[in-house]
Amino acid sequence: MKKLYVPFVTLLLLTACGAPAEETGKEAAPVPSATTETASAVATPAPTAEPTLELHWIDSQNSKGLYRREPLYGEGGYGYGNGGIAAHYFDFTNATEQIVGEPLDLENANLQLYADEEFLYWSWSGMVNDTPILLRSNLDGSNRESLYDFPEGTAFSSGSVGGMAGDGTALYFVYCHISDTPTVPDDYELVRLNTETGTLESLVKWEPFGGSLLGVWNGRLLITRKTLAEECPVEPVYDHYHVDNTEELEPWITTSLCALNPLTGTEEVLYSCPGWFLDRTLADGALWWEDDDHRILCRPLGTTEDTVVTQLPHEMQIMGIYSEDIWLYSQKDGKEWPYLYNRQDGTLTRGNQRRWIGGEDRAIWVMCEAGPGRYLVWDDASTGMQQLAGADGTQYLIDGYARYAIADRDSLLDTGKPMTPVTRPGVY
Repeated sequence: MKKLYVPFVTLLLLTACGAPAEETGKEAAPVPSATTETASAVATPAPTAEPTLELHWIDSQNSKGLYRREPLYGEGGYGYGNGGIAAHYFDFTNATEQIVGEPLDLENANLQLYADEEFLYWSWSGMVNDTPILLRSNLDGSNRESLYDFPEGTAFSSGSVGGMAGDGTALYFVYCHISDTPTVPDDYELVRLNTETGTLESLVKWEPFGGSLLGVWNGRLLITRKTLAEECPVEPVYDHYHVDNTEELEPWITTSLCALNPLTGTEEVLYSCPGWFLDRTLADGALWWEDDDHRILCRPLGTTEDTVVTQLPHEMQIMGIYSEDIWLYSQKDGKEWPYLYNRQDGTLTRGNQRRWIGGEDRAIWVMCEAGPGRYLVWDDASTGMQQLAGADGTQYLIDGYARYAIADRDSLLDTGKPMTPVTRPGVY
């Protein structure tokens, strides 16, 4: 047992026809053959567009808020998860946080939450002898129902996927068949679950190194593949269910970002790089990175040209690509500082908002985008328990003490401009 971590097309050439043979025995006039010029002018059919689905990405947030799992504590705050595992919801519009839906009685906190604009999805995987669950509820946690009865020994591969995809009637996610032998790796595949018929089908099997589902683009699923060069002199060695000699294989491994059409099964390689992971950040329909000359570059998916976005004054780390901004961090004078690049006007500004996080003076931390130019930020944190209310007013104890805020671009950078504190209903 071990720990875990989805008609026949007829071409008609229009040519001149000879006159029919008359009874006198005259032969019909010969039909002239089509020259290269005439054939190309009349015989080239218009390309047929490949059918696609309207896919949407489903991760831990939608346009209204952010969801994350939260272990609840029992009487006196003792015992991990004594009160179950709950959905902790941050409402962007009202700047509130609370527990939504009934907590789940699970043996560990391996609950993953995903949300689109209509539903909240609850997925959980346990050990090799457990059966995973996938539940769907309203966004407020009500009317929770099971979508599929999974077999024992399977799991959602939450460790290698940031979310799921949907097309209105089906869900797409990474699915795992758990190995019970340390020298045999887990078996990963990309699956489609039809939520109307309750049928599960495999779309892609990853061998032997697994793969990821990273997003959607142009009606296609964005997945990664890892391939080993045929001339590699080293064989993969498996131990503890994973590749044990990754360093030996590193020079011979290529990771590719591919666009898969789930209707046709066709797959296009969009980008490849050496090594076990993509060396660029996938966001907003493009690949982003900082080069050795401290420039931010991007390559829109489906193209081969790199575009210089901006020149940075010194080395920085890209922390988030958002609809209007790029959020960066940099070390200077012994401190970590946040920088914000405005994608609309091309300005780069260093922020001076700082907070005590874990007892240290740290740069304020952006958790996610809460709308164009607005962000949910981690405002303050320390050890200890905190109280959080459920939607029905029930009080819960959760692990750790934290304060959050909604910040627009200006308040995120300037301490003189207030942020909007995130409040907890029912807590006084």
